[in-house]
Amino acid sequence: MKQSYKIANLKFELPKERKSFWSFGGTTTKGTEFLYAVKDENFRSLNNWTIAVRVPKSVYGKIVVVPVQTPAKKVWTALERRSVVLIRANKEGYKRYVYCKVFLADPSKKRNRVGARRGERSKLPRWFQQFGWRIRLKQTVTTTRGRDSRAQVVFLSRDNHRMMIKLYFALKVWVLEEDFNLNRN
Repeated sequence: MKQSYKIANLKFELPKERKSFWSFGGTTTKGTEFLYAVKDENFRSLNNWTIAVRVPKSVYGKIVVVPVQTPAKKVWTALERRSVVLIRANKEGYKRYVYCKVFLADPSKKRNRVGARRGERSKLPRWFQQFGWRIRLKQTVTTTRGRDSRAQVVFLSRDNHRMMIKLYFALKVWVLEEDFNLNRN
């Protein structure tokens, strides 16, 4: 690793809040969009971002974290089309939280993302240790019908927008910058 990224090095300005509509997964959602100006002080330059946290009106809707403006760096050009989606947990002890699967950006560009599974927590990038106590298996926080019960997830408070943005940087921005791949060999 070239850099030791720290989530504490992400600096936020107070968000701009506005009522909004957005499309995600073929569905139009109504809610509130919070726009955060974020400075990633892990970098000396090219470190100013604008990140939107889109919170649906319905408590059952999906929260979407997506960059609106990225620094002009080639490795990050595709990020404006990449998001982190947080869904309400429904198991006892986690019902007040939202979670997202640990989907890392794929620097090889063969896929959009690479999901971490059971037993791969130690293979996650070093900076991901800062989320350690928030990581669970999907089957721990919610019921699942699919075959993803052993997927790694991160759970957060529904109102903790700053931690959601920090998670976005850990899953997408820094992974691409470091050309990080899960070593599955």
